[in-house]
Amino acid sequence: MSDFVRCGRGVQLNYLDLDNTAGECQGAPKGALYIGSDGYPVLDPVGNYVMGDPNPKWTGSVRPSIRYKKLTIGGLLDIRHGGVAYNGTRGALNHFGTSAESQRYRDGGNYVFGSDYFKGQRVAGPGAGTAVPIDQAWFTGAGGVFNGPQSQFLEDASFVKLREISIAYTLDQPWVSQAIGFSSIELRVAGRNLHTWTKYSGIDPETSLLGAASPVRGIDYFNNPQSRSYTFSLTLNR
Repeated sequence: MSDFVRCGRGVQLNYLDLDNTAGECQGAPKGALYIGSDGYPVLDPVGNYVMGDPNPKWTGSVRPSIRYKKLTIGGLLDIRHGGVAYNGTRGALNHFGTSAESQRYRDGGNYVFGSDYFKGQRVAGPGAGTAVPIDQAWFTGAGGVFNGPQSQFLEDASFVKLREISIAYTLDQPWVSQAIGFSSIELRVAGRNLHTWTKYSGIDPETSLLGAASPVRGIDYFNNPQSRSYTFSLTLNR
């Protein structure tokens, strides 16, 4: 995956090794984003890097159930911790200026990489701390999905998802057996994919462009989210 120049990779710019004793990354932590003298990150000329793993560190589920007399209320929480997703949708919307993120910065003002934009990333280089405009030129250039590095659109894909809530009521009075010959009837209403708690800025951290059948995961490019659905079921028990 393409990236900006970062300290600790031994990248050479203008025949200068940024990590050697005379380099501009000296004293900077490994992985720090290199900011050029113009105040912007610099595209890495080397090529592609392994930037993240779409597979979670662990997954789990919690399935509580409460029964009171003939009424049963149940639920299912799915948890995924770790893994990254490529939010290409965000990158494309930024490029065309149709996202809230790009509007916020295009409206004017100067911003500093690492504090105002790409928040939390460590920075180094001659332009570190320099405030610059993040405008149309940025989003259609290095800051967009079509001309800029893909790495800037990697996001944490961890989530907690309310997968299901169900309410069921059992009818087992004598008239059930007398009327239809079954011992009981269970009436059940359920809702699936009702809410997702996540830091992922896209539509759904669980979605993937190539579908569930593909081993390639974590690609979000105008995908559909997991469908929210409601069902009613009637179960006849002998």
